[in-house]
Amino acid sequence: MTSADTNMTSDASSPTVADHTVLAALVAGNLAAARTFGLDADRCATAAGLLPSDLADPDGRVPFARHAALLEAMELEPRALEFGLWMGTTFNAGALGVVGYVMQHAPDVRAALGCLERFQRLLGDGIGPQLREQGSTLVLERVEPPRLARLTASSLAAPVGIITLLHDLMGKVPSEPVALEVTFQHPAVPRIVLVELQRVLRCPVHFNAPSTRLTLRGSILVCPVRAPNPGLFDYLGNHATELQKRVQVGSPLSARVRELVAAHVREGEPAQGQVARRLGLSERTLQRRLNEEGVAFATLVDEVRAELARLYLTDAKLAVFEVAFLLGYSEPSAFNRAFRRWTGSSPSQFRSSLKPAD
Repeated sequence: MTSADTNMTSDASSPTVADHTVLAALVAGNLAAARTFGLDADRCATAAGLLPSDLADPDGRVPFARHAALLEAMELEPRALEFGLWMGTTFNAGALGVVGYVMQHAPDVRAALGCLERFQRLLGDGIGPQLREQGSTLVLERVEPPRLARLTASSLAAPVGIITLLHDLMGKVPSEPVALEVTFQHPAVPRIVLVELQRVLRCPVHFNAPSTRLTLRGSILVCPVRAPNPGLFDYLGNHATELQKRVQVGSPLSARVRELVAAHVREGEPAQGQVARRLGLSERTLQRRLNEEGVAFATLVDEVRAELARLYLTDAKLAVFEVAFLLGYSEPSAFNRAFRRWTGSSPSQFRSSLKPAD
């Protein structure tokens, strides 16, 4: 059994199941970046179960599990954090395949960034961010599944890559910072990395957030792209639309429920009716469709909490009672009982087991 196969099995209940896929151009771009930077790209590809034939067609599809396994293998490299920042600062539209080429010919930044959401399924199930304009800002937000949320290197690369891409699309580095704030789901990075991250982003950076979020100045939305071409924008957009139609597997409802629960669990016990409303469904319809997928709402909430608990406990700066509140428990004792049910040990015992033996 390959490493990728093992990861598919261990992640079978996560929001990103084995039959989800990612655009081959994205995976190939990550691998090429690793090789250029000097990581052991061949080792990473082997660990992920990737073959040259998997990446031969940039418009082809790669199983999500292998994409995630590649990122996990890169995370184990000694210079992983340095690589994540470098990959973000060297990102270009070509790394997004056909979606990137559509963006290059958009009339303005609003239309270009809209492609990330418009062709989200083509990029990969759950890969692209959700976009929303809030007053004078634009927010790009994504709730990373726990398997990806713990991968610091690739997480750092994402918002830095968006900023780099915007500079490239506009053909300039604006005098004012493009970003107003960035949040990450994973714990804080070493100070030397944080200083460099803040230098590149030129904005406040926060960690242990409920979502990975990039807040941009709304004023950049009307900035023209440096090489607009209405004809190519429409042509390539139509091509991307046709490619997207061929992607047969979309995110199941249970995956969307998990993402909403993960994003709002710190607010308290997630209510099925509230989640149903966010999805534009009646509570009865939500329950019926989850039953069709063979899962119950309460089970999804429990699994998300268990996954996030393990992630948060890896951050030594978070006290156990703080982890409990981040997971929506009003009393630490309730969290302790739940954690023992999930793992057979207390949160403190679990955290102790993470420390290397002397």
